[in-house]
Formats: sequence, structure tokens, C-alpha cells
Amino acid sequence: MPPAHVPAELVRDFSLDFRGPLDDLFTRMDRLRGEGRALWLETGLPGIFGKDHGAWFFTQAEDIRAALQEPDLFSSRLGELTDNGVAMIPIFLDPPDHTAYRKLLNPLFSPGVVATMEEGIRARIGGIVDALAGRGSCDFVAEVAIQFPTQVFTSWMGLPEDETEKFVALVSALLHSSDGDPARMAAIGDVFTVLNQLIADRMSAPGDDLMSQIVVLRLDGRPLSHDELFRIAFLLFLAGLDTVAAALSFSFWHLAQTPGDRKAIVAGDVPAAKAVEELLRRHSFVNLPRVVTRDAEFAGVQLKEGDGVVLSLPMASRDPHDYADPTEVQLQRGTKRHYAFGLGPHLCLGNHLARVEMRLALEEWHARIPDYELDGDPGAYAGVVMGVTSLPLRWTPGDTAERGLT
Repeated sequence: MPPAHVPAELVRDFSLDFRGPLDDLFTRMDRLRGEGRALWLETGLPGIFGKDHGAWFFTQAEDIRAALQEPDLFSSRLGELTDNGVAMIPIFLDPPDHTAYRKLLNPLFSPGVVATMEEGIRARIGGIVDALAGRGSCDFVAEVAIQFPTQVFTSWMGLPEDETEKFVALVSALLHSSDGDPARMAAIGDVFTVLNQLIADRMSAPGDDLMSQIVVLRLDGRPLSHDELFRIAFLLFLAGLDTVAAALSFSFWHLAQTPGDRKAIVAGDVPAAKAVEELLRRHSFVNLPRVVTRDAEFAGVQLKEGDGVVLSLPMASRDPHDYADPTEVQLQRGTKRHYAFGLGPHLCLGNHLARVEMRLALEEWHARIPDYELDGDPGAYAGVVMGVTSLPLRWTPGDTAERGLT
């Protein structure tokens, strides 16, 4: 039952914990836009707020933008509510604590740092596509979208490359298992073990990987504790793999159905970097949880301290007040503004790396496999992060690979 202060006409029995056809994923959310400026979803985000607690859901970009920039009202301190119980740093903190950690971490994820990684990232995606090109088919999610960022990130983090398949399996279980699923809980336990060992190793003998750079950071002149390091590492592991896998899968789902857009990328009529921005806009995929810190009126409704709130980046990036034909992909769209990586103090720390990974994936895939199509019905999931469970693709081997490489 919704709280007493929530008007009955605003209550919707709508679950963001979705498993079903990919074709339904965005359209079911788009339909909420016409039902009100602010709605109360009875089953908002079970993994965050619990299965018996709903949350406010804003449908207009203007309100979502405002809320993202008001952390004093919409708090990110949700770590104790999540299924894994990890108050990840800095995402589950508010300013000024959040600001202090972001200042430490920002230089490690700067465009300059990411630029030094580009050659290695290109080689990794090129190798993955080379291994697939002659086959004529693949499940893009399992064989590219998860494999690629997992290889990039675990190597950068300092995890052993000879255990890449183990990490791929862990990421797959984390992404594709429901909250409370024993497979997901087992994967979380394995990640805890792996990251705690990595931190202990780097604290005793730092190297030149990302974790080594993090363990030597100082906050107000003191070293970070093992607990702080784990909470940072856990966030980087989940977010660094989850978001890129989702973004790649949504992008190739669209391109597999749109020959004109594929040709524009292959011919260079639309630079891959520009295509990335429009694909991210159209398929923004994060529903950010927040908790209200005090009683207030917002978006035409009365909020109460402790209310859950979902700030949906897909709703903001597809608002018809901001974009003409917002549900359509227009690779030549003039504006690059979108909300796939958030807004305000919690703008995604790894957005520069994610953009480079996506651009290189578009370039290297289409250099080898310029023409492809869907080979079945893709599945999808939703929650805090929305994504694709499977994306079967097919193409003509040899013919397309040869044309792509000439």
C-alpha cells in the first residue's frame, strides 16, 4: 500500500524490475509519460527500496534535471538499503563527502589518462571481432558486450588476465540474475573475495595498475582504509562493466535493424563518436535511486522525508519537450546533450572511458562486419540499470569480413 500522503490517482502498479522482450523495455516506460508529471510506482526498485515499498517517479526532464542537482533534498545515501549492503564510494554519498572522494578519483579517469589506453582498447575489441567474423553469427551480449569491457577493465584494475573468463562469468551472473537469485548472491560473494585479495596485494606491493594508484591516495592527509578501498573497488567493478555492456548492446540492437545507419557509420558519413552520443541518448539506461531528506513540495506533489524516488535517465533523454521525435535515432541530430551518464555532482566517473570503448567498438566491428541483422528475439532486463540479456546477430561470413577490411 502506498503511504497516506500519496494521492490514489497517482499510484501505478508498475515494476521497474523487468524481465521480458527488448521491444517492450522502453515503450512501457514511455507510456508513463502521459499519465502524470509525478507518479508513485508501487514496485519501484525492489533491490533498493524493498519489494513492499514503492517510490516516486518523475516523467519530465525538467524535474529530473532539477532533482539531480539537489542532493540536499534527494539523497544518494542508500548503501544500507541495497541487497549487497555495500555503501559504494562515491556513488552512495552526498556532498561534501562525495565531493572529497570525487576529487581524489577524477584524475585517474580523465580524458588524458583514457587517451593513453586507446591503442590497447582498440586491439582488444579488434581481436574479439576477428575471432567472430568468420563464424557468421554470435550472441552479441555474451560474446562482445560483456567480454570487451570485462577484458579492458579487469586488466586496467590489476586483476589477472588469465582469469578473464572467470570474471566474465561473474559479470554475466551479476547482470542477468534477479535480485535474491542464488546465482547472483554467489557471484557477489566471489567478487567480494577477488576484490579484497586484490586490495590486500596492492596495499602490500603497489604496481602500475588502477588499483595500485587508488591504494596510495590520501584523503585529508591520511591513507584510505581497506573498507574505503573496497567500497570504491566494488563500485568500479560493477559500474565499469555493467554500463558499457548495456550501452553496446542497445546500440547494436538498433544498428542491426537499421541498414541506413550502419552504412552511414561504415562510410564515415557519421563519425563514430557522434553516433555514440545519439545512441546513448536514445537508449539511456539508468534509473537512479534517491531518498527524500525532508518534507517538501516538488513536481506538483508533496514529498515526505524517507520517500523513495527514481530519477529515470531514459525518461529525461527521451523527453519530447527537449527533442524532436525523441524515440527515433537520428545520427545527424545536432545536439549532444543527453543524460545517459547523469547530471550534476554524480555525473558518471567513467564516462570518458565508456565513450572511447563505444566508439572503438563501432569502428572495429564495422570495419570487419559492416552488414548484419537480428537472428532471433532479444531479451531485456531492467532495474537500476537496464540492459539486454541476449542479442543474437547473423551475417554472411567471409564476404562481409573481406569487404569490411578492404
